[in-house]
Amino acid sequence: MTQESNFSRALHRRFVMTWCAMGSLLLPIAFFLYSLSPLLSDNFFYDTWLSRQSEPPSDDILVVAIDEPSLQALGRWPWSRDVHTQLINQLNAAGVKSIVLDILLVEPSRLPEEDRQLANAMHRHGRTYLPMALLSESLLDGRTRDVLIPPSPLLSAAKSVGHINVMLDADGVARSVELLIERGDDVWPQLMTLLVDSEKKGGREISSNWPTEAIRIPFRGPTGSYPTVSYHDVLMGYVPASLLRGRTVLVGMTALGLGDRYNVSLLSSGLMPGVEVHAHLLDALRDETYIREVDSWLGAFLASLPIVILILLAWWLRFRYLLLVVLSLGAGVLFASLVALNFRWWWPPFASLIALGIAIIAIVWQSQAALLSWFKRELELLYKEPSILPFRQPDDIRGEGGKLYQQSQALEFALGRIVEGRRFILDAMHSLPLPIFILNKKGEVLLANKKALAICCKEGEHAIDHIDALPSFLTFEEEQGFSTIWPPEPTGMSDVNGIQIGGLCTDRDEHTYRLEMGELSTTTNSVAGGWLVWLVDLTSEIEAEAQRSSMLSFLSHDMKAPQARALAFLEAQKDPASAATQANFYSHLEQCLTIGLGMINDFINLTRVKSFDLKREFVLFEDVVMEVLDQVYPLAKVKDIKLLSALQDEDGAPVLGDKGYLARSVFNLIENAVKYTLSGGEVNVLVCRQDKWVVLQVSDNGVGIEPEEINDIFDDFTRSGKDDVAEGHGLGLALVKTVVAKHGGEIYCESELGRGSQFTMKLPTCEF
Repeated sequence: MTQESNFSRALHRRFVMTWCAMGSLLLPIAFFLYSLSPLLSDNFFYDTWLSRQSEPPSDDILVVAIDEPSLQALGRWPWSRDVHTQLINQLNAAGVKSIVLDILLVEPSRLPEEDRQLANAMHRHGRTYLPMALLSESLLDGRTRDVLIPPSPLLSAAKSVGHINVMLDADGVARSVELLIERGDDVWPQLMTLLVDSEKKGGREISSNWPTEAIRIPFRGPTGSYPTVSYHDVLMGYVPASLLRGRTVLVGMTALGLGDRYNVSLLSSGLMPGVEVHAHLLDALRDETYIREVDSWLGAFLASLPIVILILLAWWLRFRYLLLVVLSLGAGVLFASLVALNFRWWWPPFASLIALGIAIIAIVWQSQAALLSWFKRELELLYKEPSILPFRQPDDIRGEGGKLYQQSQALEFALGRIVEGRRFILDAMHSLPLPIFILNKKGEVLLANKKALAICCKEGEHAIDHIDALPSFLTFEEEQGFSTIWPPEPTGMSDVNGIQIGGLCTDRDEHTYRLEMGELSTTTNSVAGGWLVWLVDLTSEIEAEAQRSSMLSFLSHDMKAPQARALAFLEAQKDPASAATQANFYSHLEQCLTIGLGMINDFINLTRVKSFDLKREFVLFEDVVMEVLDQVYPLAKVKDIKLLSALQDEDGAPVLGDKGYLARSVFNLIENAVKYTLSGGEVNVLVCRQDKWVVLQVSDNGVGIEPEEINDIFDDFTRSGKDDVAEGHGLGLALVKTVVAKHGGEIYCESELGRGSQFTMKLPTCEF
């Protein structure tokens, strides 16, 4: 079984363990968190949503406020019930639709006549609603009454009596009310439900199926959203009857220090009087826009549903993309809660969001634990492997610090070994003198060293991805030179070492290579093999072979010719009939020996300048040219050729070089011009300075050179085709080219057949 499969099985076991841990841990956490709902974050979320609702309050609801001006005008609270009697009579006369006295009148008046008059006023109006209060059972000791209701005269005269209790959440904000409260054997409805039931049936009180659980009030604005008039102004008749007619009037206390005031939102610090809270509740009950809370078990199930989805997706995706999944589920939870609110259902979402956060933390923790365990096992195996380079092995791979820090230290050491080993291999490969390609089984280039990339370079970019593209960079001498090794065949040419040999090829620089290929294999079955392709550089061998052939031709023909002529003269001299005079004999013999000796000297000079480094010294190039002109002048005089010179550098054309070889090169150029110039012609020699170059130009009006021969005249053992004009052995210009190259200079020729030639030599100038 391979290491990769073992690792895959280990990860799979980790996946299963993590999946089971998530299911057994996160679901109870989600249920527990929902039992704490609504959390503070849920209330912020709810209040933010509610603040963005823009439904306007109803126009027919009017608040009659017991405010500070009313207290100043009518005296300290509580007022006599005659005052409330006058208010009801005033409202009745104005034609109000319904009156809700949000004032607890739970004790009989000291003057029973006042209760009877108030009851009569209520009876005459016929639609006056009175509140009652239900005390919290947790505050009672069993001897105190928990239901506070109006006295019997008022109770019988009221249209309906209902509770006005408002619930406070854990954060002290009033958001909910219970529409039906059970106390003993009685069920007490909320006062506003009685008013709405009566309105629905045209004044006849009915019992609607209101929710038994608490509902949330969708407040339609902050304090003061409903139209409000002062109690005293209504009592004194200052409020027009047209403003009161047909309205539902809620009478309650708004003065500071009186009555109940509630904070209705975390986004606002203002307090809302209880009478306004009931006005908002009345609107919600009328339009059935009140918000119901989902059942606790249903809410807990919905809170755990994202966790279930996360567990299933984690199993399906094998714990990949978990952050994206968690973020998507979190956004889905918020969206689901908003959709539920728009349908008038409240489901707190932050229990699910917190559970999702705990889930991603648990997953990351488990993933890190699995990764650290795998790191430790793999690092231990790595330490057992032999090193490519000598490393100092740590005494203890655990290192210092916590577990994660220890593993990071061990990983840093292991990566250092791998990086150094990889760099060593790459540097060693790039330093190899052969162009090398490493291929996979398909022939795709996995790695190429610098020499290989230099060959396969197009417009400055390395442009080979597959070995099939190699023929576009190399020119094969034989048509089948590349196909002999690629694609590889079992029957291909190979030697005892399994190396397949292809054909010869050349690159753009005219270098010649032999293509070879061998198969790569590894010691582990988990790594696929490949191919190693390299190019053996045969340029020097081929050039040496060409030079050897030229040299053999030179030795067997050119150098043999003067010796053969000398022997022929000697043989002819033995026969008295054909013997030449003694003067002629010695003259011809001297000429043959001189020519042979000149060839040998030129050959030795050329070989020496190619094989050894030249000495460098300060030289005034114009002095060298002047000395050479003195040497060549007799040759030109014999052929009646004008030898003209122009030395234009004021500093004498200073260069660094070997004076002897420079003089020999200049002599060869000028002598060559004299030899190939016909009698009566002229040779011009110019020395000047151009930028950083010292330039020598030797021009003549001789026979010129064939265009196809210009590129070859500087090669070894190459002669011009004008042998009938002057004799040569093809070493003079080769020596010039070699000497100039050794000095870092340039030389080239421009010629026109029948009009003459111009040789230009450039040498780096020497600054002093």
